[in-house]
Amino acid sequence: MARGLADMFDGARLRQARAAAEDGRGISAEALARRIDATKSQVLAYENGLVRPDPRRIRDLAQALGIEPLQLSDASRAQAWTLADLRRAHGLRAADVSRALSLSLRTYRRLENEGIVPAHKFNLMSELAELFAITAGEVEEHLRRAPLLSQRLDEVREPLSCLLSFYLQPKNLDKPDPGDDEIIALAGLYRRSPLTIARIVGHEIARLRGMRRRKAKFDAAANYGATAEEQAKGQAAAQAEGRKIREVIDALPQNLDTFFRCMLPLDAWRAIALFHALRPLGGWLSTGQLNATSEQLAMIPAQLLERRTTGKDAAQAEYRISEQGAKHCAAYRPWYDACYPAVQAFVQVNERALAGHMQQSDLHDLLAQSEAVLFSFDGLLCRLFGRNLQTVSERLLSGAQSLQLVLPPQTPTDPVGMLRALVRHGTPAQINQLDRLLSQFEMEAARHVAPLPGVSQLLRALADSPRRLAVVTDHASDAVNVFLERLPTDIPPGRIAVFGRPGDPELMKPNPHGLSQATAALKAPHARVLLMGESIADALAAQTAGIPFVGVAATTRQARMLRDAGASRTVASVRTITAVVREQQAGA
Repeated sequence: MARGLADMFDGARLRQARAAAEDGRGISAEALARRIDATKSQVLAYENGLVRPDPRRIRDLAQALGIEPLQLSDASRAQAWTLADLRRAHGLRAADVSRALSLSLRTYRRLENEGIVPAHKFNLMSELAELFAITAGEVEEHLRRAPLLSQRLDEVREPLSCLLSFYLQPKNLDKPDPGDDEIIALAGLYRRSPLTIARIVGHEIARLRGMRRRKAKFDAAANYGATAEEQAKGQAAAQAEGRKIREVIDALPQNLDTFFRCMLPLDAWRAIALFHALRPLGGWLSTGQLNATSEQLAMIPAQLLERRTTGKDAAQAEYRISEQGAKHCAAYRPWYDACYPAVQAFVQVNERALAGHMQQSDLHDLLAQSEAVLFSFDGLLCRLFGRNLQTVSERLLSGAQSLQLVLPPQTPTDPVGMLRALVRHGTPAQINQLDRLLSQFEMEAARHVAPLPGVSQLLRALADSPRRLAVVTDHASDAVNVFLERLPTDIPPGRIAVFGRPGDPELMKPNPHGLSQATAALKAPHARVLLMGESIADALAAQTAGIPFVGVAATTRQARMLRDAGASRTVASVRTITAVVREQQAGA
């Protein structure tokens, strides 16, 4: 096809449009020719498929017939169009589009031919989508069919393969350097800085090292498993992991190319990453809450954010991340974290500030009136089973089956939840045996588990105060006592009372039994007792018992769940509570 001619043009559609013109009365080929400054024979040649018009002529034909240029093309074939095909179908020349997008003609030609989006035009996909009235995803599909794209990606594979071969050698702990020849070559092919390429490829190398470690573990099981079954499972797992490794490597050139066409600059990513972190809260945020300007948010591609105006002032807008924005973050966050390492800390700080946690002054007042403080255990003070959670659950499930307990259709995966769910499906003797089995697992874990960050300092600070303290938990009391004895503090034995899993599992949280028992034993009025916890069961038990509750929510999702359960007071970390306690002690 000659350059600039519209191969997707459909002469039959032109004939139909001419017949339907003038409110169905139609116009002659000669009349149409006069309107576009052409000859009758040219019009008939277009209609009969003998000649393909150029984009300007398509636009003239559409204008003369009172239709859109796109109506003169065979849209059923649009899924096979390149971006150049789409442009011509809209009756636009490359110069028209480059001018509309404020690009040089050379840069735009490179976009059409090679699929390369210049780094400074990070919003280009949105601009193209708006220009052609399609989605950014559809723009990406057209660009993937750029005529020289596959050739460029083939050129990418050689330096990329060299990098992976070198840095994935056994015992090589190095990372790619922006000065590596292969990194510089890739930077030229992708039109991105060597530093950006080095950081992303470095992330992928770390990921592939992890996958190779897993494969080596499976290979060991395949070769040295104790049974034939174990060896067969190891071999199957090693083969599956090997396939995954090959798939990651094979897809990397195209995935990098797709990412670079929509990669956001630092400021835009910082804002969208914060929106994504706050998404579980479900609310809209103003520019004031985000400490950002409307101009900064305007940098973010339109399809990634939702915007609404509030009240009578149209300038007062609120924003939240769109579904497409959430998908963008989920897909590319690891690469953004590699390119912009400081953003993660920024998001964490601002996430806590915007998550709706209680003011320190309110926490100060709540602690000041508390005569007794209760703690939940697993999730607040430690992660009792940690990485062994699944193993413990499987062992407990096996124990339940050996006791011939009837398992409910949806058995929880956590051990305590499993025990709670099985209560109604077994005899008291069966449940007692299962309880003892779980207690053994809990004791084993308590001998090794470490306190969560900030927990030792919190317990030390509260132990130095006159408040009565207790742990109220659905775990075994002996396990909690073992944990407390191992704390790296000099808290006197017995300073923190323990109220563990009740003899009747039906009385576990959210039943308030344990809280009421602890409150009575500590001889404190309910209104002057404070429960610190992190679960919905903690929040519901406190509400039923009439005890003030402070939820510790490390993430916005957790804060949202606690608020949905009726917990209006949350903090981001136990360190927040420790700071207030220390402040009170200093001022006493």
